[in-house]
Amino acid sequence: MSLPAPVMVVAALIALLILTVLGACAAGAGRSGALAEQYPADGLFLTVDGVRLHYHVTGPEGAPPVLALHGASANLHEIKTGLEGALSDYRVIWLDRPGLGWSERPGGSWSPQREAALIAGFLEAMDAPPVTVIGHSWGAAISMRLLMDHPDRTAGAVLIAPAIRAWVGEAALYNRASTWPVIGPVITHAVVPLAGPGQLESGAQSAFQPEPMPQGYVERTRLPLILRSGPWRANADDMARVNQHLAAQEERYDEITQPVILVAGPDDTVVFTRRHAEPVAETLPAGELRLIEGAGHNPHHSASGAATVAQALADVRARLP
Repeated sequence: MSLPAPVMVVAALIALLILTVLGACAAGAGRSGALAEQYPADGLFLTVDGVRLHYHVTGPEGAPPVLALHGASANLHEIKTGLEGALSDYRVIWLDRPGLGWSERPGGSWSPQREAALIAGFLEAMDAPPVTVIGHSWGAAISMRLLMDHPDRTAGAVLIAPAIRAWVGEAALYNRASTWPVIGPVITHAVVPLAGPGQLESGAQSAFQPEPMPQGYVERTRLPLILRSGPWRANADDMARVNQHLAAQEERYDEITQPVILVAGPDDTVVFTRRHAEPVAETLPAGELRLIEGAGHNPHHSASGAATVAQALADVRARLP
């Protein structure tokens, strides 16, 4: 018995679509493999609760301990590239946040609370004394969670262009779609590795506005690592629920009694300073806001911005009991 012609045409089209998607996924996997070879893990690994975390350590042994947490869509090289020179007198742990860079992320529902708990376990496994945390953008939200939930592991913080209040804006459609069934894996494994490289440069430039982006920023910070399927999905999951995550913690900020200095640019077009840094600085019992005129979302990549962060770190540590 032969099938009707229209049914055969539809079946052929479906088969063609499936083959096209499979081919794109295979090409995307090849591209992800090439990115892994181009930007290999170059630090140390520590397994905490079965989760392998990637990190660097710089600075003299015995120097004041610092933990640096990068923001969304990035890896440890983003914040390290901007601040390593300015923080050379500190013992700095530069951590790939769980799921990003070369760090793993455990399964199950993820949240800043779970991330802070894993990082606290990492610090314990490192036998690190209480650290002063430097958090950029979404890394600042994780820093706040560390201060609230693990005060025994933290000694104040410096927050750079912090994304720390709900209604930061609706998550981009590509982030939400990356978490959907069926469509999500296609985006993550095929679309992003193939189409993403062409968007990195312009996306990074927009984050720096109104400042110019430093030459070679994308390569030096290893930004293309976000195009690998694992980091992309982890980051998309964070950003798809960003407002939910922040709403769950922002009412507790007045519990943080440790010194916190917030560094931000009034012209930040990614995370509005008036919405985030300004009101939170007033909420924190020991908070202070320092504005960098003319700076955008990445002030730590200019000489003056990095110096401002370093001075803020010194001042936080001077205010510790």
